[in-house]
Amino acid sequence: MEKKNLIQEKLIENIALKDKPNFQDNYKILTHCPYCKFKLIKRGKRKKKYEEIQTYYCKNCNKRLISQITKGKTYPLRVIIDVLTLYNRLYSYERIPELINEKYGLVITPRIISDWIKEYSEYVPFIRMREFAFKKYSQKELIEEVKLIHQQIYDFKYHRAKLDIILNEDFKHYKFKNLAEFLELAAAECPHQIFQKETKRASEFKNLFNLNEVKIIPKNNFAVKTANFVVQSVSNNKLRHEVLQDFMLSNDSVTVATEVAILLDSNDLKHYKHELNFEVPIDLEDEEYLTGHIDLIQVRNGSIYILDYKPSAKKQKPIEQLTIYALALSRLTGIRLYHFRCAWFDDKNYYEFFPLHVVYKLRNKKKRLPRDQQKIM
Repeated sequence: MEKKNLIQEKLIENIALKDKPNFQDNYKILTHCPYCKFKLIKRGKRKKKYEEIQTYYCKNCNKRLISQITKGKTYPLRVIIDVLTLYNRLYSYERIPELINEKYGLVITPRIISDWIKEYSEYVPFIRMREFAFKKYSQKELIEEVKLIHQQIYDFKYHRAKLDIILNEDFKHYKFKNLAEFLELAAAECPHQIFQKETKRASEFKNLFNLNEVKIIPKNNFAVKTANFVVQSVSNNKLRHEVLQDFMLSNDSVTVATEVAILLDSNDLKHYKHELNFEVPIDLEDEEYLTGHIDLIQVRNGSIYILDYKPSAKKQKPIEQLTIYALALSRLTGIRLYHFRCAWFDDKNYYEFFPLHVVYKLRNKKKRLPRDQQKIM
């Protein structure tokens, strides 16, 4: 038991070290010119007041480029992102500079914070909810955060205030109160011992379902805009994933949870197959489980959205993984699958589909004859 605790403490320590800020080569690497799509080459670094950034050269356009949209800004983009997040986590103009100085050793002022909030307001729509959250919730109560040690460490986070506002300001979302109850209990009631064992993972399934009646709809979604803003501030793929999740949870107006643990057992599959007549070609033995962790859960437009951030989203099609997530969350919350939508995205593309269309196919009904013809027959 002591050895297991030491391993868990080491994993948590490694996560903390990995998140230690380092501005050296800290931006997303560019590979192709955004103007002509020609392959770029690295051409030295540009020194700024607080960081060094990689510069690129396009032989075709004869242009020098950098990867960030904060061109001309004194402070690193990662610092700006952290300030926006701290503000929407209910920290004051006076406290934020202290926290930034502790983390980065940089000096900022309340005036700078105010200017950034105005300049980047399009990326932080939670600001319109902030006043309500500030009156009703403390900083500690605002977001529930728990590290789940499930083979690897997952940062489960649940925005209690945001979901409260969403459920109460729009009547069509009231039917999702079971989701709030589930998320409140997600950490305390989670059977961690199951996730710490070797189980079948939702992400392992490929080419499982009949997709004949499934429409994959590309959309211009706000998640793409947010990803384009955030992911360029971090070069490490794994850390980029985490930074994006935290930013969306803290700053957008619809993301209510991240890294939500889900599972299905044999009884759940029997329910779907035999009681609802769903086509779910998965078999589990008794005491066997199918597990996974949902990247992002959103509530908007009268539906619950299950989102997965996938770098190079255009080349991927995680239908099986997301459908299994939807089946599991529907079963765990008691909310009909009809109310769920699934999507995956990156900083350029967003694709959406209905999981119900994956597992339930409309049967061709025979046309009913008029009454007079029925009598003749």
